[in-house]
Amino acid sequence: MGFPEVSKGLLDSVKGLSFEESLKYIVSLLYPDINRVFDIHNVFLCVQPHPDDCDLGAGGTIASLTSRGFDVYYLTVTDGRLGTTDKSVYPEFLASIRRREQAEAAKLLGVKSIYWLDFRDAELSDTLSVRSRIITYIRKLKPSVVLAPDPYAPYEAHSDHIVTGRATLEALILSGLPHVNDVDIREGLEAFTPRFAALYYTSNPNVFRDVGETINVKIEALLKHESQFKDRALVEFIVSVYAALYGKLAKLDYAEGFKVIPVELLHVTPFLDKI
Repeated sequence: MGFPEVSKGLLDSVKGLSFEESLKYIVSLLYPDINRVFDIHNVFLCVQPHPDDCDLGAGGTIASLTSRGFDVYYLTVTDGRLGTTDKSVYPEFLASIRRREQAEAAKLLGVKSIYWLDFRDAELSDTLSVRSRIITYIRKLKPSVVLAPDPYAPYEAHSDHIVTGRATLEALILSGLPHVNDVDIREGLEAFTPRFAALYYTSNPNVFRDVGETINVKIEALLKHESQFKDRALVEFIVSVYAALYGKLAKLDYAEGFKVIPVELLHVTPFLDKI
């Protein structure tokens, strides 16, 4: 059957459907596993702007993944040196504290390894340099799914989050091209393209994960970040409110929400915000 016949068959299938229904039907036809990315893939890379973002944005899901034997890696972009209101704590000292805290939290969640890019906190502006470093780790670790903060979340004001999210998405569409970061290939790495992006901190989720059984370990992991979260009651409140609101959307008690996007749709694809 030729392309025109396939196109006609598809168009016939969506007759009578609304725009949103048509788009969802086409995506489900092309990517039937989009709602199951956390069930059928076994290597995940979680990219975070600062120590604690993966724990806060996806900690319940990560605990569930590792409990099933899946490999989860963290890639932390900045050193977190400025995350304090205490003027007596010098940035260099805080950076070392946050490194230790993240190691303890990640161990609790079952994360396999943590990698650090050590860009200076609150100074990310060059997407190209961040993107290049992320591409190298994608080629080293070969994750099927890459998590990152949603850089297009309305009103996100922190440039570290915006740059990290955008650099990650750019890395995903370029990591499979051997002449991008060609030094990687010369050093023995292979070009590699993950299958899906999964964006956390998103206001436009299309995949939800039930975290009712892992919300407590997520809270305990966040409490390991003592320089950031000193009040257990406050941590429990923040985590519970976020999980309950995503849960409302998913008709669950507690959930984490993600914008899951097939990597091959991350370029010249209209209506991507609506899938």
